[in-house]
Amino acid sequence: AILPRARKRSKPAEAGVPRHEEVKFEDIRLYLVERKMGSSRRGFLTQLARSKGFIVEDILSNDVTHVVSEDNQPSPLWTWLRGRGLKDLPRMHVVDISWFTESMRASRPVAVETRHRIQEILRYGRSFEVEKILADERYQTLKLFTSVFGVGPKTAEKWYRRGLRSFSHVLTDPSIHLNRMQRSGFLHYGDISRAVSKAEARALGNIIDEAAHAITPDAVLALTGGFRRYRTCLLLSVLIWKWK
Repeated sequence: AILPRARKRSKPAEAGVPRHEEVKFEDIRLYLVERKMGSSRRGFLTQLARSKGFIVEDILSNDVTHVVSEDNQPSPLWTWLRGRGLKDLPRMHVVDISWFTESMRASRPVAVETRHRIQEILRYGRSFEVEKILADERYQTLKLFTSVFGVGPKTAEKWYRRGLRSFSHVLTDPSIHLNRMQRSGFLHYGDISRAVSKAEARALGNIIDEAAHAITPDAVLALTGGFRRYRTCLLLSVLIWKWK
């Protein structure tokens, strides 16, 4: 008897073979939080993003630039993220699914706006984004320069763009010409930047009061400013008026 030829089984349609899509955005790496999203939806959104040229990481690591979450409350989400031991978490964008949806619609990563962010300040009372800005070299340098009497934001920015980063850089640069106020600001920087105590404020007030009464006997002087609320302050204001 002739046995019938065995029929070849057709291969499944590449079901288990991972597709390698063209990467268009090398600097963007997404991670989709499965919690609340579900594994099926996460898998679908992962394939959608990859088909549009995005890199989607299966594991949360320091390489991730955008953490995408759906329907998660900020408090438990940030508790979970902080427990991952990620040293680069402060620089990551933790965003709502709305950012992902808009990016898929635009076929490119859209700018992260405040409305997209899942703010950790609600959980921790502080913002890592703000802390990152405060630690920025430009911010620190401009803050240092503008602490000098007579130096405004424009001058500080100009000095920073010239590559100056410290007082010594400014004072030793032959191309920098300080005006009278700036020279006084550097000369008396220690005194000007030191907080004034209440005792010093009252002593100064007495001196000004005597001078004012020497000009007009019915002058009235009042010390105003932060020292009225705090023990020390950087600015003392004096209000003088004359009774009619």
